Amino acid sequence: MTNREIPKGGRLRAVAVIFVACVCGWFVMELEVLGIRMLAPYFGSAVYVVMGSVIGIFLLCLSIGYMIGGWLSRKGGSVRTMGINLMAAGGWLIGLPFFVGGVCDGIFDLGLDEKFGSLLASLVLFGVPTVLLGTVSPTAVRWLTKEAGDSGLNTGLVLAFSTMASFVGSVVTAFYLVVLSLQRTMCISGAILAGLGAIMVLQAFLRSRSSGDKRDG
Repeated sequence: MTNREIPKGGRLRAVAVIFVACVCGWFVMELEVLGIRMLAPYFGSAVYVVMGSVIGIFLLCLSIGYMIGGWLSRKGGSVRTMGINLMAAGGWLIGLPFFVGGVCDGIFDLGLDEKFGSLLASLVLFGVPTVLLGTVSPTAVRWLTKEAGDSGLNTGLVLAFSTMASFVGSVVTAFYLVVLSLQRTMCISGAILAGLGAIMVLQAFLRSRSSGDKRDG
């Protein structure tokens, strides 16, 4: 990755990068809390099993996303790639309320018990968007880092701010959003993610076009 992928301007660039990380941190926790609500009607007789399954799958998929994000951050065109990832995650969130019932019914037909049924449902329903959102933090660290000596500080900044956003997202979702329309909440959240991704893709395209660099940096 080269610095041409990110807008010039020092602090403004850093704020923009951290903002993207915070948005993704918010939506990871929002999806996790609402994911428990989605599965409860199907596996509700064992609510702690559902909670454990959802949390476990999110941790597993975030770790996969971190590894993929670290690899992607070394490649050219990471702004465009990250924008596509956010658009895909947003599209998944928009469609999620419409296929959660079919997925859970299909898992019941497999004859799995509540433990492994909820675990498989969590993986199928939430695995893809969680992996995609997990790619953001390591890429954000790479965007902020110009010198090796700054890597620790930049990692701390990204993790601190994105985790604070995750905290706010979990509280707001658990206290307020969980009582609203699940379909509407997911559609709005997905549209925000997709819109942010589209802006990043457009920015990468315009920057590549203006510089005459068809490799997107």
